[in-house]
Order: sequence, then C-alpha cells, then structure tokens
Amino acid sequence: MEDTVKFLHEVGSLKLTPRSGWFKIGIDNPESVAEHSFRTAIIAFILAEKSGEDLETCLRAAFLGLIHDLHESRTTDLHKIAKKYVKVDEKRLEEETKRFHIDDSRVGKYVEDADKLELAFQAIEYSVKNKFAIDFAKNFEFKTDVAREIYWSLMLRNDPRWWR
Repeated sequence: MEDTVKFLHEVGSLKLTPRSGWFKIGIDNPESVAEHSFRTAIIAFILAEKSGEDLETCLRAAFLGLIHDLHESRTTDLHKIAKKYVKVDEKRLEEETKRFHIDDSRVGKYVEDADKLELAFQAIEYSVKNKFAIDFAKNFEFKTDVAREIYWSLMLRNDPRWWR
C-alpha cells in the first residue's frame, strides 16, 4: 500500500506542474499538466465516440488521455524548445512508470489528436489575453476525420466565452 500512496502523491504533483511552453509568450499562470490531461481525456473519449467506437474503446481512449503525460511528474513539462536541449532517459522512465503500459494501438490516434486539440482550445482561450497564443493553435495534422472537423469548427468560431 505504501507504493500506492507514493504513486498517488506523485500523480498529485501534476496539479503543480505548469504547461511550460506558455511562459514563452508571457502567460503568467498557465494551466497545469493535470488540467491539460483532464480535457485531453474528455476530448479523446469524444473523438472515439464520434468515430463510432464502442464504449470500452472510448473509455480506453479517455483513460490513456488522462495518463498520457503522467511521466511529466518526473520530467516536468518540456516544451518544444527545451526538448531540443534536454534528453529524457526514455528507457528508465518506461521502467519506472510501467504500471500503465497499455496497448494503445487501437486508441492512440484518438489520444494524439486529443492532445493537439486540447492545445488548440487552450491557445484560443489564452488568445483573449495574449494575441500570440493563437499561433499555438495552428498547423496541426490530425489522424482522425472527427478531430479535423472539430478543429476547423473551433478555428472558424473561436470565442471561448460563447455562453455569456
């Protein structure tokens, strides 16, 4: 049980780990990795569902979306520029986080697309405060038709405050 408690504390650290790329354009208090992962999980579920997958596949996509950045409890969130200079010991990281190594061959495309869509949504939301944030929402390649459809709908009508 002690290992479980330690693991859950480590997972909790993702609430304190900011998505670091936003600092590069002056977003003072960017969302955490945990917040990003939550919305990625919801998006992955929706992508799978709208693609006609069964409930089990949708739930698997959501779960993998939820844990897709779990390793960042150890590495922090390394943005694109940092990744050019920092090398993560992937083998060691894989060994230490093997608890959740799940075959993602069927749902990986939904999680990858969800990760990109979540970034696009966040970029549009931050663009209300910083016009440069919108650049983070551009030039994505998606694996699923549903993700492309959501993306273009988002880009055409991108007011994140629509409900007011």
